[in-house]
Amino acid sequence: MKKFKTLIAAAIAAIAALAASQVPAAPTAAEAARLGKDLTPVGAEKAGNKEGTIPAWTGGLCTPPPGYKPTNGKNGFPYVDPFAAEKPIATVTAANLAQWADKLDPAALELFKRFPATYRMNVYPSHRTACLPDWVYENTVKRVMTPKLVGDAPGLEGAHAQVPFPIPKTGQELMYNAITAFHPVYHGGDWQSWLVDAGGNRTLIAKASTRYHWEYWDNTKTQSDKIQGLLNMNTSPASKAGSMDMRINWARMDEKPPRAWSYTPGQRRVRLAPEFTYDTVAAQYGGMIVFDEISGFDGKMDRFDFKIVGKKEMLVAYNNLGHHNAALTNIETAMLKDHVNPDVMRWELHRVWIVEATRKAGARHIYSKKVWQIDEDSWLYSAYQSYDDAGKLYRSNHFPIYQAYDVPMPMGQSQIGHDFVKNGWFLGSAAVGEGWRKVDPLPDNYLTPDSMAAKGVR
Repeated sequence: MKKFKTLIAAAIAAIAALAASQVPAAPTAAEAARLGKDLTPVGAEKAGNKEGTIPAWTGGLCTPPPGYKPTNGKNGFPYVDPFAAEKPIATVTAANLAQWADKLDPAALELFKRFPATYRMNVYPSHRTACLPDWVYENTVKRVMTPKLVGDAPGLEGAHAQVPFPIPKTGQELMYNAITAFHPVYHGGDWQSWLVDAGGNRTLIAKASTRYHWEYWDNTKTQSDKIQGLLNMNTSPASKAGSMDMRINWARMDEKPPRAWSYTPGQRRVRLAPEFTYDTVAAQYGGMIVFDEISGFDGKMDRFDFKIVGKKEMLVAYNNLGHHNAALTNIETAMLKDHVNPDVMRWELHRVWIVEATRKAGARHIYSKKVWQIDEDSWLYSAYQSYDDAGKLYRSNHFPIYQAYDVPMPMGQSQIGHDFVKNGWFLGSAAVGEGWRKVDPLPDNYLTPDSMAAKGVR
């Protein structure tokens, strides 16, 4: 019996040691000292690549170029394209795909396979325009040792108004960098989403106005238990006009899961919407994405195992103001029958982190695997793919990135999504009117069910 107890004790100690070894460690002093030196203040490699096709980061595009005159006279759209005069240095087509294949994500390869006659990618010189306010850099470097992930979801602790993990050690840490990517405290947008079915028929599925409160990025505070909340108010089509949805994402998701509410004009009441999570179909995107892939990822990370695959040079829809301005002025110039119009897209070579999430044994989800490409300079999603139970590519998203130099901040709000099972695609959250922009402060009670009900109309 004594020997048995000794063996049990040894086994428990071994398990405890293994568990401890799996807890992500904070950066070492030597790693932290690299920030602002060979790494940018938010963790990207400052140097360009050896071929010279990716330049060094020298601070980014931090001020508006000449001629910038936003619609509202203050900020937001339309943005002047500082690279409008540039010509493509190459064009990827089905004919020369082999020489570019290692620089393309799986969805782009699939689009070339399905639409060889019409799909192409115009490649331009790369510009590392990502720029953030100085205080973001200062907070990130100064507080680099404090953030940590806790619990099974997991939750984020010890981080506020900073890139939480500029030197990521795990897939979940890297995902939190994207989840908390910088935004003004009060941010909003007027937008539209269009669906194109397998027959090429285009339908307006949503036109709306959204207001965000990014409490995580309130630099007047030292901490917050909330990452962000949003209120989405639909204005079109007629079947959705007047409906609203509200969501709040907490930092400690392990203790307080995301919450959602909806308002239906006919009922004139606000109800909790616990179904707005995980793999519930998101109707505002024509049923082509589920809730936990809105904006790249939304919600808890408890149903998948996340890992960092590595970093890779890939073609990314970057400095893509041509796409955004085309969608803003004339949606027909941005959309073709089977895919986005290649003429309004700008692709550049950038380094991206690759994160892979595999569904946990026993967990329920329609996807068996998810993969993200995340820009090293901005921590924004650049592309995303999901896979079915057979391991086949199911859906994808590309997120055209541009530098909102009036804030300053990199932006990647628009989505170009494809469903390779339904053979349809959508253009989501495309700017209209004043577009995505910094907005005036919201009342303290703005993101509450009572306030939501008060805004309701029949």
